[in-house]
Amino acid sequence: MEKPWYKRWQVWLGVIVALGLLGAILPEPPENKKVVDSQAKEEVVKDASKEKTQTNTPETKPEPVEIKPLTKDEVLSKFEVDSDIKPYIDGQFTFDGNRSDTADYYALADTDKYRNASVIFKDGQIAKVKLIPAENQDVGKLFEEFGITDEPRKLSGYAGAYEVALIPMYWSQNIERYPFELD
Repeated sequence: MEKPWYKRWQVWLGVIVALGLLGAILPEPPENKKVVDSQAKEEVVKDASKEKTQTNTPETKPEPVEIKPLTKDEVLSKFEVDSDIKPYIDGQFTFDGNRSDTADYYALADTDKYRNASVIFKDGQIAKVKLIPAENQDVGKLFEEFGITDEPRKLSGYAGAYEVALIPMYWSQNIERYPFELD
């Protein structure tokens, strides 16, 4: 017949020996943890006060600059229009599904940053910008010049062309015919 677990002296002896070994192995707790923590806090406060006295300027966080798409007038004053390609004011665009709309189309002159750039305006606002960046140009930065922070799409079938359409209907894949194709 087996003894109940609480009457087995060997179990209790094993527990006591295990606790004794753990006590011998584990490091001693810090005596005055509060004192150590307060000293560390005092050092941080002293360092912070030194920094404030050294700079003597209030800390101000720069406000994030809000980038807004340029208007038609702003784009036309900032960028040179290609004189070889006539602009289409209220030009007729034909879209997939036999839809049509009128908007302004401008081709921009080539620069050292990009080439074959075009801008479509709807009601004085940018509807779409398309361009081919020059080598080593950051595409996102080029579109930021137009006040556009959306991620540009690379066009398939075009030699390195990128576009951003702020009005979804004006993405290249939706346009069947541009105004210059209807002349």
